[in-house]
Amino acid sequence: MDVLTDLLQRSRARGAAFSHSTARGDWGIEFPTGAKLAIHGILGGEAFAWTEDPARARHVLPGDVVLVRGPVRQFMAHTPGAGVEPFLYHPADAGAGPRRMRFGAEAGDPTTFFCGAYTFDGELCAGLLAGLPDLTVVRPRAGSSLRAILDVFAAEILGDAPGQQALLDSLLDVVLVQVLREQLAADLQTAPAWFRAMDDPAVGAALRAVHEAPARAWTVADLAEEASLSRATFARRFTGLLGVAPLTYVADWRMALAREQLRDGDAGLAAIAHSLGYSSEFAFAAAFKRHHGTPPGRWRASKAGTVPQMYSEISTP
Repeated sequence: MDVLTDLLQRSRARGAAFSHSTARGDWGIEFPTGAKLAIHGILGGEAFAWTEDPARARHVLPGDVVLVRGPVRQFMAHTPGAGVEPFLYHPADAGAGPRRMRFGAEAGDPTTFFCGAYTFDGELCAGLLAGLPDLTVVRPRAGSSLRAILDVFAAEILGDAPGQQALLDSLLDVVLVQVLREQLAADLQTAPAWFRAMDDPAVGAALRAVHEAPARAWTVADLAEEASLSRATFARRFTGLLGVAPLTYVADWRMALAREQLRDGDAGLAAIAHSLGYSSEFAFAAAFKRHHGTPPGRWRASKAGTVPQMYSEISTP
């Protein structure tokens, strides 16, 4: 299992809201700030998108996809710094399917776009979104799979065939994965270390093995075998790419999974220990305390009642 797949599945990305908008004339929108990640896809016309500073607005054209890593103020308008109105659903638009939004004048050349707002349950999304700036514009290459998916998306959003909502939700997930791939690959210098390491055939093979079976009692020799390298060569290459030793990475990943289970579930410490490959509840508790400075039970109690930030302003009923 590759790291991006594992992070997406474990972060439990959910499209909390979805809309299709048409804007004409002089128009401007301020979007809600609660989403961990928002996606805006330009289907026709043109617009400017920015976060806090309109002087840094990006000109976006048909086929462009805007990613906004929140929570942050985000805007879209016909020109940078235009007056804006809040992005709110009209009561008449309630019901199944994407919300239909209209902004600006009744006449004039239209700009059309879709918006999806993602929430992520848990904290693993930090590793998923690390390396993304507040606002990113991805311009798919001609002939790319992302371009093809956006074409399908654009055609589907204009209809109202049975099953539309389910199909659009699935397509939005595909768009998210494709956009993350293209953006992370386009700027490897700022991409997370795990993404850069996945390009290395040897280290990438070891990472896939760890994420496929995090509970296995991994040794450096085991991981070197997965990488088809000697122990010394593998350890040097892994540490150089990831910035941590191989078994440190394994321990850190297990602890991340432990925090997710402690925060989001009611499994006992013995069950969590077993799921992560520890020999006993006591071995797990000792490892957790070494890593976090506090026992797992006390850590869980300190996080009780923590509610993930939601895109509640426009969440679908």
